[in-house]
Amino acid sequence: MPADDYLTPTFVLFVGGFVAAIFFFGAVLAYVASGGVEAVTGLALGLAGIGGLFLAVGVVGAGVLRYWKKS
Repeated sequence: MPADDYLTPTFVLFVGGFVAAIFFFGAVLAYVASGGVEAVTGLALGLAGIGGLFLAVGVVGAGVLRYWKKS
């Protein structure tokens, strides 16, 4: 199937890392712009958490695909 050619561990890790970087960048912007407001600081922490989640899912997904393609 042609779509399987693009589903490599490297691609999954790249997409997960890229989406995580976007969320981390948004978290940094929100934190800098918060000016000490607790609600906006909480938003920044939430965005950082979502970014970390995407990064973790990308790493686990890449590991699963690497293991799956080896066997």
